[in-house]
Amino acid sequence: MTELIEKWTDLTAGATPEEADPVVLECARLLAAEPDGEQAVLLTFGLVGMARYVLGRRGADVERAAVDALAAAAAAMDEQVLQDGGCGHEVHPYTDSLEEWETDVDGLFHAPDVEIPFDEWDEAEACPRNAAGWARTAADVILPGSTDGIPEIVPEDHQRYIRSLGSVLNDYPNGDPFWDLDIHAAPPSDLSRAALAGYVVVAHANCWYAGSGRIRQRSLLDDMIEGLESVLPLLPDEACAHEDGEHPALRSGSDEQASEGIHLQSPGGRAVLREEHADGYGASLGAWTCTTFLRALAVEARDHLREAVDRLFGTRETAHLDPVYLRPDGRLDIGPLSERHVPFKDETASEEAALWAARRYEQIGPDGPALDRTVLLLLMGTAADSLELSYGIAREILGILRTAATTLPTGACDHADGHASGRERTSDHLARIAHLYAPDADPASGPDSGQGFRDEALTCPAHLVEVVTKGIAEIEEQFEEELEAEEERAG
Repeated sequence: MTELIEKWTDLTAGATPEEADPVVLECARLLAAEPDGEQAVLLTFGLVGMARYVLGRRGADVERAAVDALAAAAAAMDEQVLQDGGCGHEVHPYTDSLEEWETDVDGLFHAPDVEIPFDEWDEAEACPRNAAGWARTAADVILPGSTDGIPEIVPEDHQRYIRSLGSVLNDYPNGDPFWDLDIHAAPPSDLSRAALAGYVVVAHANCWYAGSGRIRQRSLLDDMIEGLESVLPLLPDEACAHEDGEHPALRSGSDEQASEGIHLQSPGGRAVLREEHADGYGASLGAWTCTTFLRALAVEARDHLREAVDRLFGTRETAHLDPVYLRPDGRLDIGPLSERHVPFKDETASEEAALWAARRYEQIGPDGPALDRTVLLLLMGTAADSLELSYGIAREILGILRTAATTLPTGACDHADGHASGRERTSDHLARIAHLYAPDADPASGPDSGQGFRDEALTCPAHLVEVVTKGIAEIEEQFEEELEAEEERAG
């Protein structure tokens, strides 16, 4: 056995099939020949240790041979313990490993080390039932669903991921959602079949929230796109043998999908999914890990994230809004333009209206109509203060506001009581701006909105400086990290 053990321990995940396959096949042959023999425990852990290599040999003979030998050993050793009247151990170390499982590849490192002399092993470690537990676990890592009898133990870390993603995807994050999503952005190294499936399913569940605009750091979306593209070579573009309706339906909410994706990433979690399938609901592990199914999810998630990057961080077209916010005579159609700046009505339309107003201000230039420039500045200030702007739009508006700040006159004014009321609602403030531009369009607001501040205070140069300064500060505070990162890249 010493010579065999040396071969097992010399085998690494990156070994060539020419040198590694014969070693694995010989161990599997010996174990399958005597699955409850004198050396069965050592042979089992020899195969468990080489499972990390077998993960890279999907579809090869060595994969099937290892799984069949491990399954035979698990059944034989359990039967042996049963015939002996039990082992006397209340617990076995493999269950502790299931509770502490992180990834499939890392989890296999918790198995007993065959290089340590067998007589130095802990009694429970050397127990055939512990070896049987590890045999089932390793077989499931290599080929999900190939063996039964794995305890439904979901690791505590995975339970925490499920809770945190559930909060985020239901739009009630407990902290910064960036970090809850970022930990799942890139796939783990040396992916097992099920870990690959879990990664793709979680990424698909997360992509809708990540692309919604609530995440303001572009780096997360870029990392998710890069991660999805990195696994596409493992997901061939081909048909599969599954019938209609066998693939997971994914009709549930994103939080449920994320939970299923996390379950796929541990043997105990997969046992939960397997039990659900046996009870008549949920897909089989074979369907969950189907590369045809996973490729469709990965491509859909990647394409959605790409579109979101363009929408949230790229240059947005606004020329099509000219007929909406300009009258035929070239004046602003202030009613629709101001109404679109009211928060929470239609976020996309609102931020596009804000961007149109900023570009219009820049377009007409310093020689443009003074009232138009004043109103557009006021709308930019309102947008910076009240709207949920995506970074790409906020960055462009910030640049225009910074330029405007260099051209506005400074100095004191006669408005000792200030220029606006802290109690004024955004909708009322926008109505005052609309009335300022087109008094006949909103006669109900009159020259005084009822807040004690006349409309003429809106046009005060000192007030405009306040509006621009506040707008700049609001955007710089909201997007401090993104602006600093962009400056570092440019510098």
